[in-house]
Amino acid sequence: MRILVALANYGVPKNDHVHRLIETYRGFDRHEVDIVILSNIPKDFGPDIEVRVGLPSGNPWSLPFAHRPLFAERQDDYDLFIYSEDDTLILERHVDAFLAAEAVLPPDHIAGFMRHEIDETGAWHYSTVHAAYHWDPASVIEAGGEVYASFTNEHSAAYILTREKLKRCIASGGFLIGPHEGRYDMLCSAATDPYTRCGLHKVVNVSRLEDFSLHHMPNKYIGRIGLPKAEMDLQLARLRQVPGRPSLRASLLDGRVRRVASGRYDRSYFTPQVPSVVRAMPDGETRVLSIGCDMGRIEADLIAAGHVVEAVPLDHVIAASARHRGVEILDVDLDSPAEALAPGRYDVLLMNFCLPYLPDPVKTLQAYAPALAPGGAVLVPFWNWSAIPERRRRREEAEKNGPSELGDFAATGIHRTDARVVRGWLEAAGFRVRATEYDVPPRHAGRARATLHLFDRLIAVTGTIRAGQG
Repeated sequence: MRILVALANYGVPKNDHVHRLIETYRGFDRHEVDIVILSNIPKDFGPDIEVRVGLPSGNPWSLPFAHRPLFAERQDDYDLFIYSEDDTLILERHVDAFLAAEAVLPPDHIAGFMRHEIDETGAWHYSTVHAAYHWDPASVIEAGGEVYASFTNEHSAAYILTREKLKRCIASGGFLIGPHEGRYDMLCSAATDPYTRCGLHKVVNVSRLEDFSLHHMPNKYIGRIGLPKAEMDLQLARLRQVPGRPSLRASLLDGRVRRVASGRYDRSYFTPQVPSVVRAMPDGETRVLSIGCDMGRIEADLIAAGHVVEAVPLDHVIAASARHRGVEILDVDLDSPAEALAPGRYDVLLMNFCLPYLPDPVKTLQAYAPALAPGGAVLVPFWNWSAIPERRRRREEAEKNGPSELGDFAATGIHRTDARVVRGWLEAAGFRVRATEYDVPPRHAGRARATLHLFDRLIAVTGTIRAGQG
């Protein structure tokens, strides 16, 4: 195979990552590799390395888009085309794994990669995994005796295209376009357009993910974002069960918000701790049903406080992470989970950030109400759109991207939420609101106490409402 590699390398390198990449590509045994460095300033990496200087636009983050015309110019000269940021390591075995996958995948699918980092002990952490990004169980396919699935974070800072796939991207009209950003920033958009704008469906081999994960050499996200390999392996094991169990393909809701430039409104699958949930709980040990459980941090806090927690998960793949944290996951049909619940079993129903993403929150509350024991409580943690920081961010987004239809569920798939809206849902469903707790940021704790918590609703971006049976 003749391979053209384009590496984006801005400014004066502050480390030796780009040099390691160059030496790695030079060391390929089974393929012939030419390397082009894309830079904003002249550089010298040796006589065998071409350097193309120039930014596609005035934005320094536009540099990665410089590989597009290069690939178009040389589309008939190479068999494979690799684009990569200058700190993401592609080994020859990754190329071979890609080629093996391309030989068995459907024509509109393409093998993609994730990224990992390596800590001081040698353990892997998948930095691709965070926020709303997750495995899509409905995407699982078998090809060549192995299992593939889509991960909703399509960015891996690199991609590989065959000549045929490159020509397909160019013909789509979504490849040879100017620098841009949207749900991904400009840097990430440069590496994801083949999947987001050119009609290729990216899937990752979950039978042997190690061959489809690239080392992000700075290792700078460990402990900040990402998922340890041991926990990822639990999710992969569940994904590999999907072909034999079609019921595992279902999801409780569609958490991807439509027609909005930002991805921050999507339902998180890695929700951080929400202290107001624990504060809003009734006294004593209770049996809790969490509806919309993701990786299980909120539920784990309740377990640590002495409560027994069962859960209806967002899907049966992310449920592996919640089960890892001690949450008992109900094996229910996620298309109609409320129908499988025993009447009067639970002291508390926890509607875990699911109501904004369901068509009719009131009907949803009513559907789960029979599972609540007499005198039981409903807890609804919510995203407080009325908080000053949230109003400011939406105003900035509107100034940058234009007005949106956020809050219009039919248009975007998300309802607006704040305490007033959630109270309205609960009351319409026949519940009586008892208390509202807010998650005031620690830096504002003194101000909250000094004002007798009268202004918590304006400074806290999350909170929890507790309601009882009317």
